[in-house]
Amino acid sequence: MFKGLKIQMEIGKKWTEPEVRIRAAEEMLGDQIASRLEDDREDQLVIKLKDEFILLKKSEIIYLEVFNKIVTLYTANQQYSFRKSLVALKEELSDEAFLQVSKSALVNTKEIQRLEVAFSGSLYAYLKNGQKITVSRRFVDQLKRHLGMVG
Repeated sequence: MFKGLKIQMEIGKKWTEPEVRIRAAEEMLGDQIASRLEDDREDQLVIKLKDEFILLKKSEIIYLEVFNKIVTLYTANQQYSFRKSLVALKEELSDEAFLQVSKSALVNTKEIQRLEVAFSGSLYAYLKNGQKITVSRRFVDQLKRHLGMVG
């Protein structure tokens, strides 16, 4: 990433909040490092599973669905189930890639490979991982606009 970058870490209970200190000979290099750190933080979703916290890159999320107040989140290699509201997740995933496609599902629109017209005005979205999800009629126009499709 940055050739010759020296990293020094201190871990201990006396630190109550994480802190990053950047020392660089050139302002431009310091700005680049700070920008990379900020990009990584913004692309991260933290989920709580029983006794642990999982840090996921938002860009790795393919889609998620809620059933009986349990969220199932799908990545290319894993799926995670945890308790959280769809409203809270929509807020956390509010960048341009994620869109609600039904009453209980959000999809990373960058993972949609193709769309197919389904019965009664809904759509089927085929994802790059091979999964097929239904885009309910209520969300079809929003998805089409998001993808730049005409009417």
